[in-house]
Amino acid sequence: MPDLRYHLISLISVFLALAIGILLGVAMADRGVVSNRVQAEIASIEQQLDRQQREIDKRDDQIAEQEAMLGGMSEAMISESLEGSDVALVAGPYADTDVSGAVQNDLSEAGANITTFETLDAPEPTEITVLENTSSGVTTRLEANYSDDARRILEFTPEDGDPPEIVVFVGGGEIPDDAPRTTRERLDEAQRKMLWIWLNAGVRVVGTEPTEAGHSDVSLFQDVGIPSVDYADQPAGRAALVRLGATDTEGSYGTKDTASETFPPPS
Repeated sequence: MPDLRYHLISLISVFLALAIGILLGVAMADRGVVSNRVQAEIASIEQQLDRQQREIDKRDDQIAEQEAMLGGMSEAMISESLEGSDVALVAGPYADTDVSGAVQNDLSEAGANITTFETLDAPEPTEITVLENTSSGVTTRLEANYSDDARRILEFTPEDGDPPEIVVFVGGGEIPDDAPRTTRERLDEAQRKMLWIWLNAGVRVVGTEPTEAGHSDVSLFQDVGIPSVDYADQPAGRAALVRLGATDTEGSYGTKDTASETFPPPS
């Protein structure tokens, strides 16, 4: 009996070893199949990504060519259209400085004589508090300061002493989160009075802002009744701005819902 038990244990051990070997072999084989399948899928995804990247690069090249073409067309459209015109360029306190600089360059390319280029000071908390004693409809120190700025800009003129023919106002800036709650309301009122001072002086006023404005000022421009362009960060937008300055065309132009058309009609 001991010998039989020994042989039975040996046979069982052999069969167990065979079973384990078979299971390990199957597992290894399956692992190889899975591994090959994963590698194939990875290769397919890499090929798709490569094709998409080539398409993106091609589109980027096309966009760059289109932008260069539009830039050339814009330069041709604005060339000398403001030749000899006195233009004051004023930027709101939070306006994009790059946009303001690009507007200045295109006004110069159009032949404008820029009498002043000024960025308004950001309002201090004490400037937006309603004054107890008001005069001439001024209700905050900010309105008083901006009104003084508006009159001073009218007086900053070339040799003949006349006020500028055109004022271009660059808005669209976003008020900081830590500003007092009433800053937007007070700033709008102060800028509204500033625009009215220029209009009442017989100056043509044109408003503008970039496509991605922190806060759109188009509604303010519309309330005051001045023409505007809402994509001054693009060459075509600045060309539209110059056209508005050079003609008596009214309306809101650009790519936003507030615009009636993309570009001012031919004069």
